[in-house]
Amino acid sequence: MSNKKLIIGIAAGVAALAVVGIILKRKGHLDGIIGKAEELGSDLADRYESVKESARKKFDEVVQKGGEIADKVTGHASETASTNTAAGNTAAGKSNTATV
Repeated sequence: MSNKKLIIGIAAGVAALAVVGIILKRKGHLDGIIGKAEELGSDLADRYESVKESARKKFDEVVQKGGEIADKVTGHASETASTNTAAGNTAAGKSNTATV
């Protein structure tokens, strides 16, 4: 297909849409379509907002739960480390005493 035919096809499509638009506007159908489109747009915006808010709440819950789990893990790790350090110091003290 040559560029000339492509340009003519695009121009014909635009002209056909313009004619259809003019006819619909004169008959008053275009106003009803525009109203329905605006209503659909506002419904979609409301749904998007509710989904966004729900996702935000769920994200906050997950972050909070992750923080709690991290606190438990770090608390358990620090308890284990302090217990091991205390046990290691007494074991080291005993072994030093025995070798001297």
